[in-house]
Formats: sequence, C-alpha cells, structure tokens
Amino acid sequence: MEAIYAPKDILNKLQDSRKNSLIILGDEPVISNHIKEHIKASTKINHFEYQSITIDTSLKIEKLKPIFENNSLFSNKTLFNINIPGGRIAEEIKKLTVKIISENIEDIFIFHFQNSTKDLVKSAWFNKIKKYAIQFDAKEPSVNQIENVVKTRANYHKLDLNNESISLLSNLSLGNLLAAENELIKLSLIENNKSIDAKKLISLISNGSKFDSFELLDYCMKGNIKKTNQALSYFEEEGMEPIILNGIFSWIFNAISKLKFSMIMPVSNKKLMELKIFGSSQEYVINALNKLTVKQIDASLIKIKEIDLICKGLRTGDPWLEINRFVFGISRLLNKKSE
Repeated sequence: MEAIYAPKDILNKLQDSRKNSLIILGDEPVISNHIKEHIKASTKINHFEYQSITIDTSLKIEKLKPIFENNSLFSNKTLFNINIPGGRIAEEIKKLTVKIISENIEDIFIFHFQNSTKDLVKSAWFNKIKKYAIQFDAKEPSVNQIENVVKTRANYHKLDLNNESISLLSNLSLGNLLAAENELIKLSLIENNKSIDAKKLISLISNGSKFDSFELLDYCMKGNIKKTNQALSYFEEEGMEPIILNGIFSWIFNAISKLKFSMIMPVSNKKLMELKIFGSSQEYVINALNKLTVKQIDASLIKIKEIDLICKGLRTGDPWLEINRFVFGISRLLNKKSE
C-alpha cells in the first residue's frame, strides 16, 4: 500500500531501472502531488533545473520545441513536469516528446496523463513513452481501500492514529482521500509523533471553533432547529469543507441503516460499538431508529451520496445549499417526531 499511496526513493528506482521518465495515470491529487513533490525535492538536491509544461489540444509545436531545445536548460540536467489534461494531441508533438526522452537520458520527465482511458494506454505514443518510464496510478481509493490508505498517509506524516481514529477519519472524509489528507496535514503540524485516539481526533479537528462538527450532529439529531441553523451558518462562513460535514452524516446514517435492516431490537451496546458508534452518538442512533421510517433512512443515504458527488465535482450543484437543505430537513423531521 505504501508503494502506491506514499512511494519513496523514486529517483533511485529510476536510476536502478535505467529509465528517465515517470508516468502518472489519473487525476487523484494527493497521490499525483506526492509523486511530483517527492521527485522534485530529490532532483533539486542533485541540482536539476525545473520546467513545467502543459501539452493540450491548443499547443503548437513551435512553442514546445524551444523549451526542449533551449541550450541554457540543457547546460544542466532538467526535470520536466509535463501535464497532459486530455484530448487530441498533434502527431508531431507526440513524435517530439518521444525523441526528446530517448535522446536526453540525463534528464527526468514526468508525464501526467490526467484523463486515463483505455484508448490512451493502448496507443502507440503511450507505449513508446512507457519503454522509458516507471508507471504510477493516481486513482481515488475504493471504499474497501480507504482505511488502509489513510493509515499509510498518516504514517507518512508521522502520525500515530489507532484503528478507531483511522476508521473515524475515513468516515468523516466520506472516502475522499483529499479531504482526509487535508486533516492529516493539519494534525501533523500540532501532534507529530504523538498517539491520537478517536476522542482526541474529534477534539483536534474542531479545535478553536465556536461550534464543532459533532455539535452540529447533536443539534440536528435532537431536532434543535435553531442551533442546527446557527452551526450550519457558522461552518459556511468559516469556510469548512462541506464534504467533512457530509461525512459525519454518512457515518451515522450508514449505521442507522444497518441496524434498521437487521431487525434486531433492542439494539445492544456491543452492536453499536462494532459500528464505531460511541458515547452520545449511540443516543442519536437509537432515537433515529425509533423515529425514522425505512423510506426516510433510504432517502437520507441517497441524498448524502448525491452531496458527495457534488462536493467532488462529479455532479452539478451547490454543495453548501444541498448540505443545508439536508441537515435542516432532518432536524425539522426529528423535531416534529419529538412533539
């Protein structure tokens, strides 16, 4: 897992394999940025110059040639960071890139193909570059992978998270690696090399806030409409990532759904613990099981997934508008149920 999500010694691996290029396939930002920053730092120590290039459908060979052929660049070894968003690339540009990497073996080339397709990996151009390259995939981890990936990234940042805190952070980020990474970076600045359990994680994530995300959950699931609205407004004004708030509701509603469909009543403390539901959160779950119908729980999970896609840019919409509608709606629903 470390080799995929936190690769090390990339420059040495290139040299050992007698290759001078890296291929990054995909647009997951944590992995692709890790690889680029790692190789950039390694080559900087070895006095490489750095050149960033974007090859897209609008690029003309007349603009690209001088970058590769500039004598001042080739007076030293150079790291070329070549970003390729996608689309049809001119044949003459493809031929030039292959020619350059084959002739300049002392330089390092990163080819970042952001839009990975079957046609791309089958193409003659890609396979010609591949002869000189080590390949990395930059893809969003699956639901089954996310906890191991978060653990790998936590180790990379020298953070000691126990299994419970890793599971909680994975749920809070709704399986989004970038959201989890942002939290890990913040934690590494204040808790480097210290053990972090779930309780401490919650405290650190909400440190210094007028409201914390679990207070929002508390207000919403108890049907406190006024406080729910105040907390939502505060988080939006403070610029919190809506995907984090959505992750908390995903965590709690997935547990509610599993218990509702299990038909095991009353719900035992052991079962709640197995689902990573602790402390006062157990009260929310039991209340929701008693007050919400199967149809309402299913509709909530569908909405949570929809908000997740909007947050990731995979569906059109305003994430803050949707999270406000959803959370406020649940609060009103539970408020009515308590009357």
